[in-house]
Amino acid sequence: MNYTHRALLYLLRKKGKTIHLFLVVFITAVFLILCFGVLRASERLSKDIRTSVGAAFHIRANTEVSRDENGETQVKENNVRITQKEINQIMQTVGIKYYNPINYGFAKSDAIEFIRGEKHNAENNMGKVTALRYSALAPDFTDETAVLAEGKHITQTDNRKILISDALASANHLSVGDTLTLTHAKFGNKDGMYIDEIPVKTAYVQVEISGIYKRNTGSSPNKPTAGIAENEIYASLDVLDELRESETGIYTGEVGFYITDPARLDSITHDVLLLQSIDWTIHFIRTNDFQYLNIAGRLSSLGGLVKALIVLVSVVSAAFLTLLLTMRMRGRMQEAGILLAAGIPKRQITAGFLFEVLAVAIFALVISRIVSYGAASFWGNRIFGDLKNSLLNDETLATGAGSRIPTGNYLSLSILETSLIYLCQITVIMVSAFGSSIMIMRLKPKEILSKMS
Repeated sequence: MNYTHRALLYLLRKKGKTIHLFLVVFITAVFLILCFGVLRASERLSKDIRTSVGAAFHIRANTEVSRDENGETQVKENNVRITQKEINQIMQTVGIKYYNPINYGFAKSDAIEFIRGEKHNAENNMGKVTALRYSALAPDFTDETAVLAEGKHITQTDNRKILISDALASANHLSVGDTLTLTHAKFGNKDGMYIDEIPVKTAYVQVEISGIYKRNTGSSPNKPTAGIAENEIYASLDVLDELRESETGIYTGEVGFYITDPARLDSITHDVLLLQSIDWTIHFIRTNDFQYLNIAGRLSSLGGLVKALIVLVSVVSAAFLTLLLTMRMRGRMQEAGILLAAGIPKRQITAGFLFEVLAVAIFALVISRIVSYGAASFWGNRIFGDLKNSLLNDETLATGAGSRIPTGNYLSLSILETSLIYLCQITVIMVSAFGSSIMIMRLKPKEILSKMS
């Protein structure tokens, strides 16, 4: 009987010991593959998330804050403008992908009865207009205070397009694709009443409802109609230009600049601050790296924890495996002595013992590959499932639908990477098995039998 046949018969006869060895190799393999998968994923995600999450910096005017005689806070903004020429100079900085200037104004329409606020009347029946290049990059949408419910966001290619709230659309029986006429207005306060400071209307623009948004937070009714959040209209930049509430290429609000690599945010803003065309005594930069710092911190902590876990699992499993195989071999001392006495060479006996361990190990590794593949997808969604792509691509800037980053495949190692892990495991297993068997094989049959007695 050759050593392979003898080894297979032993594995079938000693099912309990075979299962013990299988479980040790299987559990160790699954743990190591998942740990290396998470470690590899943290490196991949660190790079990919930087381009998915993005970052931004915003240029706006300094504000002067003071208190009036009644002790109330008064905020006075400098009468400054940012021109398209200055924006074009900033956009020459490497790494900036999009810019989003904002202008503000007010508007009325015969087709809209705005949600009533404090001291509402026909004269102050108006809403705030926020005109911008990309409505998806408005603070309310990036903070998820508001979400697009129907239609499409406003982008740079749109003209005479607006977004209205679902509350405003419902109250006025409006839907996506409807057209209406807006006219200019100016919110004011006179004798304790809210008024329109443009009583004679001379500017009109016909607009189309491009989308309807929904607010996730309610607004206080103790505000004038123009201050009710549901009355806010997002519009393409040309709308306020045609209503003579703004000038083409001149922006009074904040201008946002969006980059795809948050790691370069500081260096890019540093380069922008060196531009001499902008008076930095009356402007300042506000940065926002969205989720990046939080995510980068999580990935760094996760990577350190996984490295420590890999070392711990490797050392403990190798020690336990060596102990298990040593005890296994000592329990077979009588068998080894009988085989030696029967004239079977030591190398064949050793080869049989190694074949037993190798056969169980290979079977355990194959099963572990199947199990770890499913576990990688499950735990990938558990650990990183809350990560989403930001609105820094043309598709999501139009639809506003931030997609989840497919994280399950990040934890799945390639065939080469898995093979290297298995090769290292098999090497440790075979060294442990050989070391355990050599302690018996170096003895003579008489010595083995005397130790048994």
